[in-house]
Amino acid sequence: MSAEQDSVFVRNFALVIAGLVGVTILLIVIANSMFGDEDPARQELAEERAAANLERPFAVRLSGEPAPAIASAEDSADAGGVTEVRSGEQVTQAVCIACHQGNFLNAPGIGDTEGWSARIDKGWETLTINVVNGYGNMPAQGGAASEEEIRAAIEWMIEDQSGLEIPES
Repeated sequence: MSAEQDSVFVRNFALVIAGLVGVTILLIVIANSMFGDEDPARQELAEERAAANLERPFAVRLSGEPAPAIASAEDSADAGGVTEVRSGEQVTQAVCIACHQGNFLNAPGIGDTEGWSARIDKGWETLTINVVNGYGNMPAQGGAASEEEIRAAIEWMIEDQSGLEIPES
């Protein structure tokens, strides 16, 4: 190719790009004129969503800081409020499923009798403490659920789904 053909190609390419940019700007102007009206309900919804996105659902605690209070049935009854304690299945789906669904880092799967049989001999107390504080590859879950909810999740994953019975400790 000659230098003249190269310059013609570059000029045509620049014109095509400029045309696409122009069409894009035109479409943006048209969209704003058609849908950009100041609807108060739409503006309110946008502000609610922005505020919800800015809220921190979880916070990192530095060592020595107390853990936040977690709702339990006793606390809600004492306070006169209504706080629903999640079922074992709900806690499992919200907190435990990421590791216990696919045998992640040797976590026994839900309903895996072989994987759970080696762990249930330790009893309820040890299993609950290990979940709350973390054990081996499993991180501490005490901040994600109350002890009551953790016990319900253990019961659902092991007893309800695999048929094994955890001895009291």
